Amino acid sequence: MSLLRKLGMGEKTSRNFVAILLVAAGGSIIYGLPYFHYDYYDAYAQAYHLTNVQIGVFGSIFGVFGMISYLFGGYLADRVSIRLLLSLSLVGTGLGGFVHLLPLNFVELVILYSFWGFTSLFAFWPCCVKAVRVLSSDDDKGKSFGWFEGARGVVAAIMTPLAVIAFRLGVNADGKNDIAGMKQVIVFYSVITILSGLLVFWKMRDDDTKIDKSEQVTFRDLGTVVRMPAIWIIGLVTFCNYVFTLSVYYFTPYGTSLLGMSVTAGAVLAAAKRYVTPVSNVGGGYLADKFGTSRLLLISFLIMAAGTFVILLLPLNASSTIAFVAIFLVIYFFYNVNYPLTWAMMDEGAIPQRVSGTAAGIISTIGYLPEVFVSLLAGALIDGHPGVLGYRYFFGFLIAMLLLGAAFVVVWQLFLRKHGLGKKTAAKTAKTEQSATTETAAAER
Repeated sequence: MSLLRKLGMGEKTSRNFVAILLVAAGGSIIYGLPYFHYDYYDAYAQAYHLTNVQIGVFGSIFGVFGMISYLFGGYLADRVSIRLLLSLSLVGTGLGGFVHLLPLNFVELVILYSFWGFTSLFAFWPCCVKAVRVLSSDDDKGKSFGWFEGARGVVAAIMTPLAVIAFRLGVNADGKNDIAGMKQVIVFYSVITILSGLLVFWKMRDDDTKIDKSEQVTFRDLGTVVRMPAIWIIGLVTFCNYVFTLSVYYFTPYGTSLLGMSVTAGAVLAAAKRYVTPVSNVGGGYLADKFGTSRLLLISFLIMAAGTFVILLLPLNASSTIAFVAIFLVIYFFYNVNYPLTWAMMDEGAIPQRVSGTAAGIISTIGYLPEVFVSLLAGALIDGHPGVLGYRYFFGFLIAMLLLGAAFVVVWQLFLRKHGLGKKTAAKTAKTEQSATTETAAAER
């Protein structure tokens, strides 16, 4: 506790810090089962006799669930105990993994992936956002979301090699059978997902997360939240940042195919990203609490846009490799600063904690829409204009979206100034939330 206080955390954040880390771990672990087949593609297709198109259907299921579920899942997160919802989501997803070990046909797998879409998307993500808000002190929202995202990155980095070990153990135990190895991966992810749910239930305090009947949101509250300009601005900022999330995969092939960067160097770059993520997530959270969320968001968007533009100016030869790697890591650093801060905006804009789940659901519905078109756009531009031209078109689009994100942050700053909101004001209003409706009125204006 004393160490956490020395790290600048308030009493409530320090008391719930382990719970926040466990929620973060669950926020990474829960996606292991629905997405592991991408890492073991051939063995997966062979084991369940699937075509490429059929495997692609599983990904589409998640896109559909994401489109329709965040809004209503967020509403549920404001009516039911988030401790219960998080735990049930994790345990349910893990139990689905054991079902996956059965000799399922394609239709049965579609049903299973639909089940996973419900357990891992519907209310889980809005619950995660609300959990971090209610478990942290009023002045710690930036650093709390920073630790949340940083811990997610660390857990993902740990899980990947452990899954590989499980795969190799299964292969070696069954005469080098890839299918047996893949099934061991399913067991591994199933066990840790269930354990994660049990740990969240054990460590999360009911007095911090229980929703009294008088505080439960209604459909009228849902309409109120939808009409809040603050929600739409945060959603649009998230939208622009998420465009980069889906675009980051195209920087490495740009380096390898056009600058002559070796495949090994590309792998090193991918590994370096894992180390940058927790540092920038956590560091960005502390900087946001010190200097202001919106100010840091604006700086990050501008640096990301400028860095991408500079990459396009690099000569197309191997001599540019070092500069490319350095510039990309700077861009990636500030992207990971931005990622948790879009959620910290909820406190800067005084969005009531009571409707955190509903707000997160609406923001996610808006913010994650790039999932629908960014990858298709990138593929069409790069295939339709071979060589550097396709990448220039796509990165030009990316720069425009980053600058648009910066513009939305400026709109956000004007909104805060107009209503006298900001870092200190949000903390003050949060302390008096139960006795006043001023927060809701401010966010609605």
